[in-house]
Amino acid sequence: CGIVIAARTALGTINHTLLTVSAVRTAGLDLRGVVMIGEENADNRRAIERYGNVAVIGAIPLLDPIDRPALCGVFNRHFDKAALA
Repeated sequence: CGIVIAARTALGTINHTLLTVSAVRTAGLDLRGVVMIGEENADNRRAIERYGNVAVIGAIPLLDPIDRPALCGVFNRHFDKAALA
C-alpha cells in the first residue's frame, strides 16, 4: 500500500505539497507520487517534481459533473497507472 498526495494546482501548492512530501518520507511511508487537482499549472508541477524529488503521477481537471464516468475517464487519460501498481 502506498501514499498518493493530492495537491491543488493553485497558489500556495508548492509549499504545502513539499511539506507533505517531507512528512510522508520522514514517517517512512511508501510515497508513490502526487496528483494535481485543478487547472493545469506546468510551473507548479515542475517545481514540485524538482524540489520534492517526486513524480506527479496524475492530474484531475475541474469536472462538471463529478461522477463515476467522469472520474474513470480522467484516470484512464491522465494517470500513470504503473506508479500505482
